[in-house]
Amino acid sequence: MSEMSDILFEEARRRLSQVRNIVAVTAGKGGVGKSFVSTSLALALAERGKKVGLLDLDVHGSSVPIMLGLKEEVRAGKEGFRPVRKHNVEIMSIGLLTKDSPVLIKGKDKMDLITSLVALTSWGNLDYLVIDLPPGTGDEVLWVIRVIRNLRSAGALVVTMPSMLSRSVVRKSLRLLVDEGIRILGLVENMSYFKCGKEEIRPFGYGSGEDLAKEFKTRLLVRLPIEPRVEKAMDEGYPPYLASNELRTTFSSLAAAVESLLQKA
Repeated sequence: MSEMSDILFEEARRRLSQVRNIVAVTAGKGGVGKSFVSTSLALALAERGKKVGLLDLDVHGSSVPIMLGLKEEVRAGKEGFRPVRKHNVEIMSIGLLTKDSPVLIKGKDKMDLITSLVALTSWGNLDYLVIDLPPGTGDEVLWVIRVIRNLRSAGALVVTMPSMLSRSVVRKSLRLLVDEGIRILGLVENMSYFKCGKEEIRPFGYGSGEDLAKEFKTRLLVRLPIEPRVEKAMDEGYPPYLASNELRTTFSSLAAAVESLLQKA
């Protein structure tokens, strides 16, 4: 890294070390609902009375502003960028900076954007910071992992779905976390089932989350249903996890589990 990159890396570590608890949400691939889980977890923690921040670092596919209907402009102060506040959550997203424009950057420029956003955002006094990582296991993911590595109360939540393809790719993310010494809090299996009357149907099969949890000596924390009312909730300006009582209850359980696990750090 260059001298400036080193300075920003250390500033990022300093700022994040002031947060009481950090939850990095990751997945081996896009399209499994990682941002939905990140956003809903942050909102569920806030609903439990915690001071929560949500940091969206997905450069090319930022969806947090869309999920929460964010139109506000990011402002800068003496301490750096000021997050946007909505639903009692402090939110910073690359999507708030780029709006609807495609982000035509790669390599070093992409890393500089992520580094600057993490190092220059002023979060204030937070109980939890949920970080929505970019998909995959590329340089930007590795950079964030190394920023939070060795922080006392930080861990990763891994999102998967019950399919052979998802399982094979998510396994790589889990292996990266183990190799880098990041605590794995557990797995979330998204799009696990849907209800047809009283019958629970699993269109993608069984066992993915349980198998991965067993293999990596962690736990499958929750299974999330396929819920078509999520789109309707966002269209009407509601947080997506409020689309059904089942989703709200499940994310409340996930928030409680994350709290409990981090308290044991």
